[in-house]
Amino acid sequence: MRKWFTMCMTLLILSSLLAACGGNSSGTKTNDPAKPADNGTKTTDTKDVEIVFQSWITPNLTVAYYDSLINRFESENPGIKVKRIQPPANEGNPDSYLKSLLASGDFPDVVQNATIQMFVDADALLEIPIDDDIKKINNYEAEMINGKLYNISAIRQPQSLIFYNKKLFAEAGIESTPKTWAELEAAAEKLKAKGITPLLTAGDWTAGFTFSVMTSPDIYKDNKNWYADRFDNKVKFTDPNWIESATYYTNLVKNGYFNKGVLSIDYTAVEQEFLKGNGAMYPMGSWFSAAEANSKKDFEVGVFATPTKDGTQYLLGGENSGGYAVAKMSNHPEAALKFAKFMMLDPEAHKGILQADALFSNLKEPLKWDMSPLQTEIYELLLKNPPMVGHMNNKVGRVPVSGIQDQYNKVAQNILLGDTDVAKNMQSLDEYWDKNNK
Repeated sequence: MRKWFTMCMTLLILSSLLAACGGNSSGTKTNDPAKPADNGTKTTDTKDVEIVFQSWITPNLTVAYYDSLINRFESENPGIKVKRIQPPANEGNPDSYLKSLLASGDFPDVVQNATIQMFVDADALLEIPIDDDIKKINNYEAEMINGKLYNISAIRQPQSLIFYNKKLFAEAGIESTPKTWAELEAAAEKLKAKGITPLLTAGDWTAGFTFSVMTSPDIYKDNKNWYADRFDNKVKFTDPNWIESATYYTNLVKNGYFNKGVLSIDYTAVEQEFLKGNGAMYPMGSWFSAAEANSKKDFEVGVFATPTKDGTQYLLGGENSGGYAVAKMSNHPEAALKFAKFMMLDPEAHKGILQADALFSNLKEPLKWDMSPLQTEIYELLLKNPPMVGHMNNKVGRVPVSGIQDQYNKVAQNILLGDTDVAKNMQSLDEYWDKNNK
């Protein structure tokens, strides 16, 4: 009798624990091995549920920006509550943060700005149905992985840009913006001779970003499938074209053209350094123009495409990337997908993110927003250039191996610390690739 009673109590406790585990709206769930894996197509009641949203906070995309959108979504969708979380500051993307949440079983229902391939490989993301909403997006097919879509985004974001202080250029007698490596080096020498810091960067993710946008255009303009070819071992980071491009960048550092103490400041700080007039050129993506539009300063900012060796203009950037994805094991996939669509495709929300982060609509019927003079210059550059490919951790024919961005950062930081062994630094990228190519 006692044995029977003990068995019943054990079953009761187990049942209670399982019920409690099923109530976590944001965590992942372990599939019963005796049942087929959940394919993400289940439906749930979207009333009285809470979903967890991992937001990406920047100087442009602030807490207040997200909270205002969440408040509007909740008021238009009674019964759905959105809990917002965010990764630590000074990361180039939320990947490390999300990997730790995935490992702990607390993966959010909706994620933003993640490296999609990484979490598809981890079987963490829901396949997005190709419905009439998705068909409003230009070229959404290019973001598919093995014929399936996992990311909702409808933006274009040019990144290989150099912003410049027109007042400092004039003081140094520079009459035209550089188009070639040689012209940029000559401009930097003129600025340095006047006691002006020619180039600004920072020691966090900004270092790897700067290295990538100043070297990659010369490689990818001639091979828009470079990452795909790297997987096939047709190309390497130690090929002569990469060595030459990395040597050019290393010489910029050797010649003292970057700001001193670069590794001691971060992205937010270096942006302010440029806006204070403490440097002439600032390599950064189009989102900087949103901060520039709201700043007070006594000089005008211009922009040009990152120079290449022969002067051929070619922009790198993102198209339909950096958007919103839904957790495959979300307990509330309908609510999560509804929120993800709202954040990118709702007309007011779409226009809001364009203006907040200086992006350009990639809807088939693009939404317009009031651009500043600098943003209009970027838009004209975008119109004059062929379609962009990515760089660093974005697709160049194919998405690179996971975590390559961190290795770019290490290479750039080594160079900024005075390591001039170009072959060794580029070899480290090949070694990282080969080690992580699974």
